[in-house]
Amino acid sequence: MSTSENSLISVIMGVYYRQHDFTYLMRSVESILQQTYVNFEFLICDDGSTENAMQYLSDCERKDERIRLIRGVPRTDLASKLNACIRMSCGQYIARMDDDDYSYPHRFEEQLLYLQAHNDVAFVGCITDLVRNNQSVGIRYLPPEPNVRDFLFVQPFIHPSLMFRRSVLLQTDGYSELPRCCGCEDYDLLLRIYQQKMHGVNIQTPLMTYTLPPSGSRKRTFHLRRNEVKTRLACFRQLHLLPGALPYVLKPVVVGCLPQRCIERLQQYREKCRAHKFTRE
Repeated sequence: MSTSENSLISVIMGVYYRQHDFTYLMRSVESILQQTYVNFEFLICDDGSTENAMQYLSDCERKDERIRLIRGVPRTDLASKLNACIRMSCGQYIARMDDDDYSYPHRFEEQLLYLQAHNDVAFVGCITDLVRNNQSVGIRYLPPEPNVRDFLFVQPFIHPSLMFRRSVLLQTDGYSELPRCCGCEDYDLLLRIYQQKMHGVNIQTPLMTYTLPPSGSRKRTFHLRRNEVKTRLACFRQLHLLPGALPYVLKPVVVGCLPQRCIERLQQYREKCRAHKFTRE
């Protein structure tokens, strides 16, 4: 039996790495390869990266048989890349990872133990340490057992921290490749999982570091914010949250109209509120 066929966990990563310095990419890949739980395959769908980054990933594939590179996917948006990885995966569990984050060595071990002990949980995430410009800037606190209403203002999960049951992704047809889901494919997927009367949890221990964009930069364009409005409208309608949730549907565009400095201050305030709420509980 090959390594991939014997893998209990399939790690999926979509890569579009355009930075000249690929230190973040190296750090991310190594954090997966150094997990204390070793029975996994690592599928990386790489299209559009710099030549140096592509060469680095090819070298990694040659050195470690757990890595499988996927290239030549017709569409190169994140949802298409992740779906390509899922189609080629063999694991009973599917773990996400991004090319600029860092998973602590015990992440897979703890998440797998949790899912095996809680058969009613569809997927598991975690709270995360936050870094910006290689500097620690705090912890992203999240509700331990989010319900549907926790999705109204902001998604209560960190996408690259998630580990799913494979059966759940198959039941919900994976990531939507509809144009409106570009930039919010994770939000759409998780709400569709909740529509199926399934739910996820967040382990209340940081199991990874999550990289924030540099101060002063806008991570989301107006086009992506408009996509999020469309996705919120579609998902909230399916969940019978309208018309009460209509203000939350419009929230991405309203926030996008604010000056970047104001947005950053609001985000800092929200992080403090999260920390106060969940550390008290």
